[in-house]
Amino acid sequence: MRLLKHLVFSVAFVVLSGCTPIQRIAHLYSNDAPSPLFFTYKNGGSSIYYTFSVGDTAWSDTVIFFYGGTGCPSWKSVMPEYVDGLSINARVFALNKRFVADRSTGMFDCGKEFHLMNNPGQWLADYSEFITAQINALAPKPRNVVLLGVSEGALTATKIAGQSSEVTHLAIIGSGGYSMRKSLATLAQRGAVWFDVESGWKKIADDPRSIETNWYGNPYRWWSDVMDIEPLPDFLKLNIPILVGIGEQDESVPVESARFLESKFNEAGKANLILNVYPGADHRLNDKGRSYRSDFFAELSRLLQPTHNFKPDQFRSTK
Repeated sequence: MRLLKHLVFSVAFVVLSGCTPIQRIAHLYSNDAPSPLFFTYKNGGSSIYYTFSVGDTAWSDTVIFFYGGTGCPSWKSVMPEYVDGLSINARVFALNKRFVADRSTGMFDCGKEFHLMNNPGQWLADYSEFITAQINALAPKPRNVVLLGVSEGALTATKIAGQSSEVTHLAIIGSGGYSMRKSLATLAQRGAVWFDVESGWKKIADDPRSIETNWYGNPYRWWSDVMDIEPLPDFLKLNIPILVGIGEQDESVPVESARFLESKFNEAGKANLILNVYPGADHRLNDKGRSYRSDFFAELSRLLQPTHNFKPDQFRSTK
């Protein structure tokens, strides 16, 4: 069971990148990996973050803030290569969660301090404070402020996008409009998960605040905190451009979740959502050695071009 838990944490870590575990670990110690910086929160505590530029920094008018996915991997392991395909001038910020070390692989137990702070309320407070502080420190102010949520991070990014008037674009990888409960139920129905979802929910309900008892890699408290969050209302509040990328063969978040999101936007008469479903791709947007992330970031680049005029009726979906 201990081995299984470690394997599940490895899967959570893999979500961030298409590289092999050995490649990511090697990258953590390479000269190409970004140096850690520290952000101290007003109420105490801190997080490591990374920042770097893409393109010509002298002409950059775009800032992109990353957040997500599940568990305690460090963004150091995949940056800056993660944004290959981004062709605009931009400043990128990637915030680790609290108690995620600079070279954390996320492949082992994240620790009690991490689990105590690893909840939606904390994610929201920390990411929001970090974004506000970085924007306030920039001069001149950027034309584009992009929040980019990966997997679990989509919940936080979408919520903050609706609360901040400074956010101009939302980008999502590996998520959609279903709650986690519905996502897992959908995956179970088609045999994409190997465990009994319903019995798991019952066990968690008996001890929902426990951080000592785990179910498939995460404490009961994490599951009870996130399983019934409904992301759809937060998405529908937004009138900014939204780019969603998901793999057709995603076995962590079903593609039905993203198509459901698109259908609800259509029903509401909202045309500010672009959905790209990548054929054959998994949760990492990979398909047999090919990464579609570069396609995703190329699409985001086009959306952020100064010459691009936001015309909702021109938004489209790529199936």
